[in-house]
Amino acid sequence: MAFNEELNLPVAAAQAIAFLEEVSIDWQLIIVNDGSSDKTGDVADALRNAHPAHIDVVHHPKNLGMGAAIRHGYQAARCEWITQLPADCQVHPDMLRRFIPKLEDKDIVLSVYAERDDGLTRKLLSAGFQTTVRLLLGHRGDFTGTMVFRRTLLSQVPPIESDTFFANMEFPILALRSGARSEIVTIEAQPRRSGESKVKNMRRISRVVREVLKMRVRLWRETS
Repeated sequence: MAFNEELNLPVAAAQAIAFLEEVSIDWQLIIVNDGSSDKTGDVADALRNAHPAHIDVVHHPKNLGMGAAIRHGYQAARCEWITQLPADCQVHPDMLRRFIPKLEDKDIVLSVYAERDDGLTRKLLSAGFQTTVRLLLGHRGDFTGTMVFRRTLLSQVPPIESDTFFANMEFPILALRSGARSEIVTIEAQPRRSGESKVKNMRRISRVVREVLKMRVRLWRETS
């Protein structure tokens, strides 16, 4: 998933390709350019042209949000197992080695961060988000967006509706509620190589809160 990540995307893609070539002969890398205003789209197309058998690119004509990028990336996936990584290089593909041993008898392997040194503001926002999810939805709210799951889950759980990063919480909750066999691993995040986080934005935060409330209503209707 890439939004204005022209400097980070080449590094993130190179790391992902090196990992995938090592662990599988049948792999696919999908780059979702979420309406970037820099040269992210050009970088993505160049990567696809260099690896036409393995790389696909989805272009959004405008920025639609992380949730839409996740949905469209999932829709383009054709392999048995699906995972996702941000283009900012904060999660190295080698972290996925911790997931692979768990996959044999699981439908989805989730992750939580050991610790993230993103500053006091980010920590406070994360704590508030996690508490809100736990109180309103009855699930832990610290799952990261890094997960590995069977592609068949996409047809077994209700569709993702969120347009923000809350999609990374919505899908696991829906999967767990559907009875998916799961496990959790711990991973570490790396400092962002370049650019700034898109999360610490009050408008985005308010959208996330609305999406949490919307899911609370959705779950209430399903159980009533």
